[in-house]
Amino acid sequence: MRNALVSGMLLSALVGCASDVGSSPAPARVPGPTERNMTEGIAISKPLPDPSRDEVPNPPFNDPALVSQEEPELPAFVNAYNKVGRPRLVVWVTSASGMSYDEAAARGIDYAALQNILTDWLSAKGQVAMISPEAARQALSPQQAQNLSDGQLTSNKEVAERIHADILVMLRAEPTRQSGNGPAVRLVADVSNLAGGESIGRAVVDVPPPLDKPQLNTYTRFLARKLMADMTNAWSSFGAPDTQPGNR
Repeated sequence: MRNALVSGMLLSALVGCASDVGSSPAPARVPGPTERNMTEGIAISKPLPDPSRDEVPNPPFNDPALVSQEEPELPAFVNAYNKVGRPRLVVWVTSASGMSYDEAAARGIDYAALQNILTDWLSAKGQVAMISPEAARQALSPQQAQNLSDGQLTSNKEVAERIHADILVMLRAEPTRQSGNGPAVRLVADVSNLAGGESIGRAVVDVPPPLDKPQLNTYTRFLARKLMADMTNAWSSFGAPDTQPGNR
């Protein structure tokens, strides 16, 4: 009898424990590694843009376009130039009065760039005969070159014969200062017939800093357009310049 009682009590205790276990809440489920964000803190390489789909981004640097458009005055200029017998032009760049070439160069004026860029504009893409400025300088004596730079031509005929040119494009660069913008360069251009001395074109423009190639491109283009228009009008009104035999 006593053994039966003890057995009954043990059975009741086991049933109670089983009931308690069944009614307790289940532990929180921890997500497995396959459900976690495995990219946290890891640099993921993205595929390159497809150029065929116009997905290439803009470059992160400034890349200004070249000033290469044809001047609006060019067709009329070339037409008038051909009608007057294709005279030869030379561009001559000089410093401001009283300032030597080296002094002006030291102030940041790139004479060679000014000379070459303006020559390139006036060449009208090879349709105008241009005398090399360097060849012209070498053809003159140092004194003649200095006189030409100073505007003191004792004999236009002699200069024309030596440099084999009919039209002189004189470009004077004058350092100047624009209010609030720092140093600048004033370009004063004059075009004349070497033999007769007639002025057939004039232009003035201030080039603000920086005096880099894009800036020089823009402002020498302005000069070339103005000079082309003036020469076209002069040739249409007065005809061809006087030329020396053997210059052609």
